[in-house]
Amino acid sequence: MEKIIVFSSNTSFSLYNFRLPLMKTLKEKGFKVMAVAPEDEYSVKLAKEGFDFYPIKNLDRKGKDPIRDLKLLYEYLSLYKKLKPDLVINFTIKPNIYSSIASGILGISSISVVTGLGYVFTSKTWLTNLVKLLYKIAFRVNKIVVFQNKDDFEELKGLTDKKAHLIESSGVDTGYFSPFFCEKNKKEKFIFLFVGRFLKDKGLLEFVKAFERLKVENPKVELYLVGDVDEGNPQSIKGEELKRWLDKGLANWVGFQKDVRHFYCLADCVVLPSYYREGVPRVLLEAMAMGKPIITTDSVGCREVCVDGVNGFLVEPKNWESLYEAMKRMVELEEDKRKSMGMKGRQMVLERYDVKIIVEKYLKLIELVV
Repeated sequence: MEKIIVFSSNTSFSLYNFRLPLMKTLKEKGFKVMAVAPEDEYSVKLAKEGFDFYPIKNLDRKGKDPIRDLKLLYEYLSLYKKLKPDLVINFTIKPNIYSSIASGILGISSISVVTGLGYVFTSKTWLTNLVKLLYKIAFRVNKIVVFQNKDDFEELKGLTDKKAHLIESSGVDTGYFSPFFCEKNKKEKFIFLFVGRFLKDKGLLEFVKAFERLKVENPKVELYLVGDVDEGNPQSIKGEELKRWLDKGLANWVGFQKDVRHFYCLADCVVLPSYYREGVPRVLLEAMAMGKPIITTDSVGCREVCVDGVNGFLVEPKNWESLYEAMKRMVELEEDKRKSMGMKGRQMVLERYDVKIIVEKYLKLIELVV
């Protein structure tokens, strides 16, 4: 009888966009692969790929309601009791905690993948200590715990009872994200690009401030923002702030894009000045795979993929002046030097972060469990 592996995350979007290669590979190897997540437009896409989809209703990824979280735990218990999986692989904070605990209660093997510690760990509060305690309980029942960067690995490996493994990033499809996708076109303006949720701890306020100063000195620079405000997230940029930037002519806002490659092609440099507790930012890997130089912070998850002066520039977190200086340097570089930076970044992705390499690492761990 075929063995069942459940993939659990806080959105169907994340399963479809970040876990699909691993899910497909396991399916090809004869496993029955199921998806468990809140329902969104990507739930149908998962089903079309041949994965049984089971919606979770009580998962509020931004909520702090303990009653709802207990309902979430009960929902996982009820579902896994029915599905009887051989392995549950969890991604993101609440599935890592509540899906793991439910699996442990039912005697089901589980793996947690810590994709970044998020804003809860950006500033230490009572909530940080609570989440650490819940992680400790969950990790106790996990068979394996995977971390995506060395900082998170070092900070929480003491809670894992020697089950910790480091697999940097979820990988990126270097065939899909490729400089060969771009058509050559001559542009008059130098374009900086930001891709992601419009969160303060992604460094967006510092980015716009640095850009505003740069634009005063050099009118031939432009800023493109791909993404949107994250309603309900306490760290989200307000809609009024975004409107102010647009009214002042500081940014070109194009909203959320299902295929962001056209904008990577348009960009001369991709910037992510994050001080959020990233895993390894997918945006930076995609940009590097597309042959673009990057600017990012000397911060958790970000510093892993940027060698200062080689494939981009590292700046101080929360320091808009440091960011401004790096952006100015990037604009003033000769085009050949920028292109060389971009191609060195792509080579880094090919050698360390290609999705085939990452999937192979996960397969070896899964073989230890099922």
